[in-house]
Amino acid sequence: MGVCGIVAEYNPFHAGHAHHLAETRRILGEDTPLVCAMSGNFVQRGEFALLDKYTRAEMAVRSGADLVVELPLAAALSSAEGFAQGAIGVLAALGCDAVSFGCESGDASAIAHAAELLDEIAFIPEKGLSYAAARQQALRRRDHAAADLLDEPNNTLAIEYCRAMRGRSMRPVAVQRRGVGHDASGPGGGFASASLLRERLRAGQLAACVPYLPESSHVLLRRAVEDGRAPVSVPGHALLTLLRRLLYEGRLTTGSADGFDERLQNAVYRAVTYADAVELAQTRCFPAARVRRALLRLALSVPRDAAVQPQYLRVLAIGARGAALLRTASDNLPVIVKPVSEKQLPEALQTDLLRDAFADDLFALALPDSAHRGGGTHFQKTPFCLK
Repeated sequence: MGVCGIVAEYNPFHAGHAHHLAETRRILGEDTPLVCAMSGNFVQRGEFALLDKYTRAEMAVRSGADLVVELPLAAALSSAEGFAQGAIGVLAALGCDAVSFGCESGDASAIAHAAELLDEIAFIPEKGLSYAAARQQALRRRDHAAADLLDEPNNTLAIEYCRAMRGRSMRPVAVQRRGVGHDASGPGGGFASASLLRERLRAGQLAACVPYLPESSHVLLRRAVEDGRAPVSVPGHALLTLLRRLLYEGRLTTGSADGFDERLQNAVYRAVTYADAVELAQTRCFPAARVRRALLRLALSVPRDAAVQPQYLRVLAIGARGAALLRTASDNLPVIVKPVSEKQLPEALQTDLLRDAFADDLFALALPDSAHRGGGTHFQKTPFCLK
């Protein structure tokens, strides 16, 4: 029996995610262990997650996942390519021989074919186009149907997962998304997009989200809201303060040679709020998600050349079969179950571990109830274990 990996953010875990887990088990067999590599407190859009990583991981385990491990911070705040490379690295270290992903296409062969073509093409980004748009244009010259796949965000990530799997003994498993699209403004077919759910939750409309959440997710969300731990909002003043300091120290730079750094610097200098800085920096060539990721990486002191591949595995939640899977993983990388044990790990890992702690402290500043914003929460958390 193999192990299947899933790349996720679960921001929050909703009915569509539960469908994906169930379909994966239907395809591969009910006894197949499911392991998730999940973004932590910061997600690939360059945003703060709606609620903390441990609660989101617990939602997944209560809905059928066997183990949830955190994606490295550098990978979580990378483009689709770096995000996928980091996630597949985590899943490989956990012994996965298959990777299941939800996508608009639902055709694993078509996704894999597009991945192969992208590995073959060479292109120079054109003036006035983002990197993603230029790449899609170059792919269209080779295969129109393959290029069309890149119109949909989950197809794009699925293609990058397949690219990251090349050279590894892993096979792709595609599950077609059901219901509404990735950023749909309304529910449909019994499903609602994560972006719509986040919007409603931040507007205080938890009751309107209930039909589109598994019962366990609803219970955990309601508990987090009542406890003042959700929904999280960006601590804009703190972020802009960190970025202004970097600007005056000459360290507000990503190393980009396309004018991106100059635009970021000018935006941070002129902005009166963090949201204003993002708005001022974004263009057709520099989409908002790239701007937000860059600003968060700078605020969190993530080096431009930081490895997206895991140097250690941080466990967020453990299901019925999770402990057995961890015993295999420990042969490949250090496994962190209790953060208080991190100081015992090799000195070479300490800089990254301290950065993780700082990231969690910054996230704490975004919690609704100020009583929860104190430092050190990173060392106080332990994984949820389903008995």
